[in-house]
Amino acid sequence: MDEKNYDFRIIIIDDNVEIHRDFIKILTKPPPNELIELEQKLFNTPVIYVEDLILPRFKIDTVTQGKEGIELISKAMTEKEPYSLAFVDIRMPPGWDGIETIKKIWKIDPDIHVVICTAYSDYSWEETIKELGHNDNFLLLKKPFDHIAVRQLAYALTRKWKLMRESRIYTKSLEQAVEKRTEELKYQATHDTLTGLSNRALLYDRMQHAIASCIRHRFSFAVLFFDLDRFKLVNDSLGHATGDLLLSIMAQRLSSSVRSIDTLARIGGDEFVLIITELSDPEYVHIVANKLLNVIKEPLDISGHELNISTSMGVAVYPQDGRDAEELLKNADSAMYHAKKLGGDQFQFYSNEMNSKALEQLVLESELYQALARNELTLWYQPQFHTADCKLEAVEALIRWNHPKKGMLLPLDFIPLAEESGLIIPIGEWVLREACQQNKSWQDKGLPHIRMAVNVTSQQLMQPGFVETVKNILIETKLDAKYLELELSETAIVNETISHKVNELKVLGIEIALDDFGTGYSSLHHLRNLSLDRLKIDQSFIYNIQYNRNDEVIIHAIIAMARSLNLDVLAEGVETQKQLEFLKEHDCNQMQGFYFSKPVPSQEIAKLLANPLIVTRIVKQEQKEKS
Repeated sequence: MDEKNYDFRIIIIDDNVEIHRDFIKILTKPPPNELIELEQKLFNTPVIYVEDLILPRFKIDTVTQGKEGIELISKAMTEKEPYSLAFVDIRMPPGWDGIETIKKIWKIDPDIHVVICTAYSDYSWEETIKELGHNDNFLLLKKPFDHIAVRQLAYALTRKWKLMRESRIYTKSLEQAVEKRTEELKYQATHDTLTGLSNRALLYDRMQHAIASCIRHRFSFAVLFFDLDRFKLVNDSLGHATGDLLLSIMAQRLSSSVRSIDTLARIGGDEFVLIITELSDPEYVHIVANKLLNVIKEPLDISGHELNISTSMGVAVYPQDGRDAEELLKNADSAMYHAKKLGGDQFQFYSNEMNSKALEQLVLESELYQALARNELTLWYQPQFHTADCKLEAVEALIRWNHPKKGMLLPLDFIPLAEESGLIIPIGEWVLREACQQNKSWQDKGLPHIRMAVNVTSQQLMQPGFVETVKNILIETKLDAKYLELELSETAIVNETISHKVNELKVLGIEIALDDFGTGYSSLHHLRNLSLDRLKIDQSFIYNIQYNRNDEVIIHAIIAMARSLNLDVLAEGVETQKQLEFLKEHDCNQMQGFYFSKPVPSQEIAKLLANPLIVTRIVKQEQKEKS
């Protein structure tokens, strides 16, 4: 088709050729005045007679059988000139009837609008819906039909078809723009501006994933912490610009010397960290460390100055030198300073206390097995408030271990061990049951009904009977499912099996929240295709409000994206008035953090529910103390 002399394509599928002529006459030669009246009826606009006003130009094709119509529609789709509207007769012997024809049409072009034309009562509206499904792309038109009605349908349905296509294109374009900008902001938030290497935030994230991977696959990994010897002397003598250039060059050298599966980060100043993953042979650490020492020692010329740089390096190995990112970095840092004290230009392993640590972990694991039976585990609850009025809307259940010798232990002290040993499954089930029982207990006392948020791990979600377990707990505790919220990690929702289970949980009426949003691997695609209720912005972003413009931009983008997906947004870790004001300004509707309340025992939550004014007084007191 060289030049389009029409606005929309319409196809008539009817075994009566006279009907074809009627359609062509009605749709290609409309009286101008009738046209104006038609627009007034459709869109409630005042009558303005303009001589040159015309209806959309229709290109009309006609066929007498459904099969011929399918061939034309298929060809139109191939040529990217689709039909907007089809008028289809209900009876067209000896071929397919109208219903069968429409089913085949929608398999080829699901967007085309259809008007079913019939003089018979073979199919009622209800029967038609039963055959074609609930679809707003078709209407019934009884023969004989009025020519004004035909024009109205053609005018309205082709315009609707056009608006739907434009809306889809705009939505897709908007999604692409948001996704692109989100990726840009995420990159800026996770990479060092000077060197382009991973920054501290991304390093911690990669270490968390490395720990999770080691637990699953029984690998180990090493953390190499190193800085440049006498770097301060370079800065002081040659200036910060030269120092920055030196760091950039070193970053390039180091990047080209490590595997793509490993993570190289600059965490500040001249401090670098390398994570060596999937470590099966400890000797490989020696090989890499020596290689990096030699790479850094290669002479370089900067602004006419030949520099000979060396480095001091410390090594910590998971799990014997630490079971979380903070401990591993601290121990690797200590080993680095030991290397520096020995003269630099070398690496040192963290002092090996493997036997004592292994024994300690073995004892702790044994005690954790007994903790459930001995009723040593307990739940504390951190309130979640509505931003506008500080109303208590939900609480998050947080496990504690009242250890007989060590006192009250936080999740970080034993949950990694529980995950590694498999104890997380019975412990997780206990937490879920206990949390549901507690919420029902508050309700039975006549207290306001609130959501109970419970964190569930990927290990729990991967259990074959997890959904059934949750269902049985709700039945057992008699808690309405709408008062239970399960918090999932971003990493979990990427798993297809878990995604299916999320949809099953939603069918039960349970709310689903995405925890620590902004730190994992979820994408706009995953968010759009999962039945989520809430995004929880990770507290690492909240902490940097006022201090890091990039994090503020990311928070704003997350809130805007969540709103576009009709999701609530909850900010974790709110601790200051400034953070509260920023989040209010950007329409974050729910918050939790020490600014409002630390995790507290169940009786304290009961007091808050019984007397909502307590919360208002707490917040006002916080504001007064900070002013």
